Amino acid sequence: MLKRIIALCAVVIGLYSCTSEGENTGIEYAPDMYISKGYEPYSQTRKMAFGNGMTMKLPVVGSIARGQLDYIYNYADSPEGYEASAAIVNPVANNELNLLEGERLYNIYCWSCHGKTGKNDGPVITEGKFSKPPFENYQTPYIQTLAVGKIFHVITFGKNNMGSHAHMLDPTERWQVINYVKKLSLGDGAKLASDSTAVATVDTTNLKK
Repeated sequence: MLKRIIALCAVVIGLYSCTSEGENTGIEYAPDMYISKGYEPYSQTRKMAFGNGMTMKLPVVGSIARGQLDYIYNYADSPEGYEASAAIVNPVANNELNLLEGERLYNIYCWSCHGKTGKNDGPVITEGKFSKPPFENYQTPYIQTLAVGKIFHVITFGKNNMGSHAHMLDPTERWQVINYVKKLSLGDGAKLASDSTAVATVDTTNLKK
């Protein structure tokens, strides 16, 4: 009889240890192997002394992360900001090294929509998941003469069906992609520009958006 009681207690304890509630994870074997002791940033827990039980204090309002000034650049996500961005000059040299890196990044983040050569024939478009961009391809005069600052604005904030890529590409990487896009826009006659301003000073105010 005693053995049965002991066995029954063992079963009850085993079943109870499998339950969890709130911050109680129950009895676990080697929990450090799959549950980190570190807290998630800005999460809440009763054990922390910060306001609202948060694990980190929020950044000061208006503060900018190191190296991310280009995220705002005084141009809001608006039609006015898009037009004003035409004045931005590409600070990244249009040389072979940056073009190679721009090509690598383009083939990761851009080709699935815009195609390998900028024909807007990537699988996302050809399979009908999204409509084609309003321009036929990169080799149209619209892209050839589009101010690089406007392209930077679109990559940063998104435009039409294209969402923001700012979380994927840091400011320098965006400029490298833009250099490569401008190279693709020249088609088979593409030549390496002697400096970064060669494609950065075109007024596109009257061009079709």
